[in-house]
Amino acid sequence: MSAAINPAEQVLQEAQKLFRRNLRDQNLYAESVTAKTATDVYDTIANLQETMAPKGQLRGLGRLTPLMDRLSELSAAMEALLSPESDLLALIWGPIKAILLRSSQNMRVFEKNIEMLSMIGDAFPHFVGIVQRFLTDDMIGELLTLFYQELLEFYCITLVFLRRKSSKMDFDIVWPNHKKNVEIIASNLKRYSALTTTEKDFLDIDEAREARNQSFKSLTQEETHNERAKYLGLKARVSPDLYDRRLSFLRDRCVPGCAEWLLRDAKFNSWLDISKTTLSWLWLQGIPGAGKTYLAAMIIDHMRKSHRTLFALVNHMNKTSLTALSVIQSLLFQAAEDDKELRPILVETKERELHGNTEHAAGLLGTLLATAGETYIIIDGLDEMEETERKILLNHLAAISESSEALRILICSRVEHDISDMLNTKAMSIRVNDGNHGSIQVYVDHRTRSLTASREFDSDTESELFSLISPLSAKANDNLEQMSSIDEIRSELKALPNDLNEARRCRKILGLIGCATTPMTIFEMEHALAVDPEKEYHDPPSPLENFNFVKSCGPIIEVVEETVQFVHFTVQEYIFSPEIDSYIDRAKAVHNLASTLLAYLGSGVLDMDLDDEEIADNIVRGKYRLFEYAVFHWPTLIHQLHGKRRSHEDLLKRLDERGANFEFGNYETPIRHYRDEQVRKNMPQVYDMVCHTFQLHLDDRRWDWNWRNSDSWVNFDPLCTMPMLVRVQESLERLVSNLERVASVQRHYGTGLFRCVHMFCWRNLRGFRTHKDRDAHTTNHGRPWKCTIPDCDPFATIGFSSRSKRDDHWLKHHLHPASQIGAALDNFESLDIAEAQPILFRLVLEDRIDSVRTLLSAPVGKKLKAEIFVSARNLAIREGSLDMTKLLAPKDEKQVPESVLVSAVKKEDINFAKWAISRAATGNWTKLMTVMLSVKSDEIYALWEHYILALPQPSPCQGIISARLGILFKQTLFTRIKGDVNKEERLKHTLIELKGRLSENLMGRILLRIARTSCSRLLTETLLSLGAPIDYAEDRERRTTALRIASKQTTKEAAFLMKYLLENGASPGRHSTCDWIGLEKGAKEIVQWLGVTWDELLDQIIKDDINVRRFVEASRS
Repeated sequence: MSAAINPAEQVLQEAQKLFRRNLRDQNLYAESVTAKTATDVYDTIANLQETMAPKGQLRGLGRLTPLMDRLSELSAAMEALLSPESDLLALIWGPIKAILLRSSQNMRVFEKNIEMLSMIGDAFPHFVGIVQRFLTDDMIGELLTLFYQELLEFYCITLVFLRRKSSKMDFDIVWPNHKKNVEIIASNLKRYSALTTTEKDFLDIDEAREARNQSFKSLTQEETHNERAKYLGLKARVSPDLYDRRLSFLRDRCVPGCAEWLLRDAKFNSWLDISKTTLSWLWLQGIPGAGKTYLAAMIIDHMRKSHRTLFALVNHMNKTSLTALSVIQSLLFQAAEDDKELRPILVETKERELHGNTEHAAGLLGTLLATAGETYIIIDGLDEMEETERKILLNHLAAISESSEALRILICSRVEHDISDMLNTKAMSIRVNDGNHGSIQVYVDHRTRSLTASREFDSDTESELFSLISPLSAKANDNLEQMSSIDEIRSELKALPNDLNEARRCRKILGLIGCATTPMTIFEMEHALAVDPEKEYHDPPSPLENFNFVKSCGPIIEVVEETVQFVHFTVQEYIFSPEIDSYIDRAKAVHNLASTLLAYLGSGVLDMDLDDEEIADNIVRGKYRLFEYAVFHWPTLIHQLHGKRRSHEDLLKRLDERGANFEFGNYETPIRHYRDEQVRKNMPQVYDMVCHTFQLHLDDRRWDWNWRNSDSWVNFDPLCTMPMLVRVQESLERLVSNLERVASVQRHYGTGLFRCVHMFCWRNLRGFRTHKDRDAHTTNHGRPWKCTIPDCDPFATIGFSSRSKRDDHWLKHHLHPASQIGAALDNFESLDIAEAQPILFRLVLEDRIDSVRTLLSAPVGKKLKAEIFVSARNLAIREGSLDMTKLLAPKDEKQVPESVLVSAVKKEDINFAKWAISRAATGNWTKLMTVMLSVKSDEIYALWEHYILALPQPSPCQGIISARLGILFKQTLFTRIKGDVNKEERLKHTLIELKGRLSENLMGRILLRIARTSCSRLLTETLLSLGAPIDYAEDRERRTTALRIASKQTTKEAAFLMKYLLENGASPGRHSTCDWIGLEKGAKEIVQWLGVTWDELLDQIIKDDINVRRFVEASRS
């Protein structure tokens, strides 16, 4: 029996394990134990001296002598405490060798590390004589463990720091943070050394250990919090499908006992036992409908109880999971979810590579699994992926399997030739349809018992039912639950439906399912079925409700989690195959779906003049069921066609006419992604609209676009689809916050009502069931402004919610005094981007224009990102340097970023204001108009007004100029100045100055916007005096005048605006008809503000009008 390990040695072993774990790199650990003794380290030092001396690079290696002496004493003192077979002493010497060799590649790095090693050496005590001062071995052991733990902590943080890949790190900038950590360790060592100068008892040593543990605990908690934040942020951005919902769906429909035959199978159990030298691959193969997917789900549940199990349930309907990369990403995050120790490896990877490099992601998965122990990977539905993608996936899994002995892989699929070629030689195979006969019978018996239990059949009928079912066990996936009489069941079992062309609607449904770029929900499909592309709509059509898709199309389709899909992907292969009669032409199906979406978007659903209450009403009535799907998918469908079918000229023209965004701010020529020559030739304006839309949906910035920053991006859309989508989703958010309204909304939109606020996140289209789930998803998702220093943890990954917060962080944590960037200022040529950023900000703060000019002309200056220039220019404005602001403009800049212009105006400096106004583009007018109305300086506002008045005089038709002026007076402007008399007075003055330039049409639209927002009598009076038509209505059929809009509101301002409009001749509509404005809510409640009812108000106005006419007639007589 071996001797018991003493307590001190146990603590030392734990310190060794912690060191190894915190390195997070097995190769680095192996490198750290290559030197076993002090002699090995001295040999390394001698070799370095021999190499460096001829080059004149010798850097005082003699400074290491105190450290080597102290560590020799520490090693000797520890040796007496350790068992002979212990390898703990190797970690005293090995890391020093690794630090010297790694840092010797860069002299600046080398010098700094020699300095740190020397600092640590000075902090150690002389261990000789400790034994004499401490009477017991236990006390010596307690003390030595403290020194050993601290030494390994120093080694760990230094090696991790040196592992970072940066060949040109400017240590004057990045070194101080690391040096701080080393100084903390040196301080701890000095405190422990003080314990050795006089006799101390266990209490003193315990206090020292407690202080260290508390310090370590605080540091660990902070690191854990940061790593969790980084991991969750990365997970939100990559958004992998973990297949949990799919597994839950299958689990709920599995019948107990159906997998027993496989769990008893010899091949399966041989594959399961990693201790046996068998092939590591298992292939479950079978014909379509054999139950492979349900079998895979049961195996996954069985395996997860006792083994690390990663899985992918590939489904042809979930197109986001049909690539090798998406499957590997899922496996990566599943591994990290199961084992938190693997998360740092995942977080530290290059995010861009993880997003788009399959080889990188596969290599990362191999790294994780190499040290993860026994792991089982189960891939179901491999045959549902495209041949190229599944080949890529299998090749990567094969490479990972070769380097991971404890890995087992199970594949479930049909027998396809390419899969057979790859798996026949490396996998054991089990034919599901050869072994599942008993399982099918178990399934049929279970379904039959459920059916008879839910129906009141007599004993004879039950016997007949069993006799009908028993020979049809192979068709266990029947439609029995939906039948209530024995006649229906007889009919279904004796004559299963086989005609896919019974109705045109059935073909349309099948076409929609098969060509939809993202599976449609039952609610979206019901609305799509209600749209006739051949019909011109003036209002969005109402959706169908409670349509029975399965009854219409038969058992070849099913509804899963509110989504309509084929029961098996082979159904889609069959009905879209040209080899069968009456097949569905995919190109035609795509054309029909695109036509449906375009007809819907052109139906008036993009009416931006609807007020919030009308939008909410439309939501509750289901008018927007198809809206989000249409917005995001019509460009993809149009792009898929590429002229294969007749173009959508009429529908696109109608959409452009009815949905044009008059605030569209992108006047650059778009990339010609759209290739329909017929549209380009016949309707160039419509063609440009489509190209600009494509560009919007491909914009790299789209991942950061959300409700909160919508002002900065919605007008990149040539249509009103995005501006309207933001309004609809914000209105939906308000509705679902009211528990009394949730049921009425779910009736039309399903249970996923809580949308991600980021518009191009797939969770925006398919929301969450609760706001808590949504909020957890968006916590880190909504922080687009990343710290641009790669090593800034965690903010280089999780970012900030606004640019200003990111910039404040920058100035606080990364802007070092000029004295610390010393030498770098004289050598811009050698800098990299990470080094140049803090230098640029420091130079901007000190207004060193010449140095900035030199930096920008250096190679690194030409590589700085646009966002760095924006932040630097905002900083220059804050510091009051206009020359610096101008200098920081990129050479190829066509338009000054709007945030820079806004900052310049808010500076309240006349020179900055002149510059901002001179650089303003038409797309900036909306924002600048709001900002200008808020400035304190009348002189600055006068400059802005002069700029507006200096625009070219309108032509006789004055359409173009008037339309451009309309950008100044958007609805958001009146919302933001509501109730501010000073701002309204300024705006009144501007409107009067523009007299003669504003068309009646524009003034009428402005009047409607005022009625929807501020209900300002001052501005209304001004517009009417300038000639605005009081009964102007953009929608002539609905007669949506300013009076009608005001009558829908119940505020005091709306009441007095109604009174003023009526007194000045506004039409109240025809009495006793639906056109009568008196029926509106605001009109009915006007008495609470005016003291008279609507009818009494009208009578008074008519009476006053008669008296005025009598007075005029009397004065003329």
